[in-house]
Amino acid sequence: MENTIIDGIEVIVSDVDRYMQINDISCPDLARVWRQINDKYNSYEKWICYHNYADIPFALLNEIGATLEDDCIETRLTVDSFIYSDVFGVVRVTEEDFDEFAGYHGERNPDWMESELVRRNFSRWSIFALLINNRIADYILLAIGDPIQAEIFGVEASDIIRCKNLIAFAAKHAFDSGKKEVLYMADENTTAHKAALEVGFVNTGFYKGYEIKRHTF
Repeated sequence: MENTIIDGIEVIVSDVDRYMQINDISCPDLARVWRQINDKYNSYEKWICYHNYADIPFALLNEIGATLEDDCIETRLTVDSFIYSDVFGVVRVTEEDFDEFAGYHGERNPDWMESELVRRNFSRWSIFALLINNRIADYILLAIGDPIQAEIFGVEASDIIRCKNLIAFAAKHAFDSGKKEVLYMADENTTAHKAALEVGFVNTGFYKGYEIKRHTF
């Protein structure tokens, strides 16, 4: 991901993934620069995301064809609040055994983040899997590209105990690697959200992600 500036507005772009994201933009700024951004990144997947922002421009988002796709609780974990217990049976997925993970991930999440996008940028991720009978049973996907913060992008687990173990293992890896914080945008009142709170994550706000699937503006 790279940051670029268009008419004073910071835009996050991945040319590899053909992905564009704007964070916490006000209504006047969005109205001023939207056409430029849409023209420049016409063929890109486009997102406008808000974090704890009190004045989301709903009318304008609707006008440009934005659809609310992510509506999450923002949770954060620091080493001081981390509640860790020993975890067994969790291993890190390597490039050599990525195919097994890709097959499992594709089966569980056919419409979310293609495995090939993860493979293409493998160094951005740490993937941890719970093995049962030497096969992947559950997994967690952790983004590690930021020098300060790691972010949990997804947890697949069949119960709260397994979920808690995966989250704890991933968080410990992040802190052992020098990260200061772990971020997780969790769906409210899900098993994963409850497990994260048990590990020491704290609710700090919300996250709303709007994907631009068409535009009339």
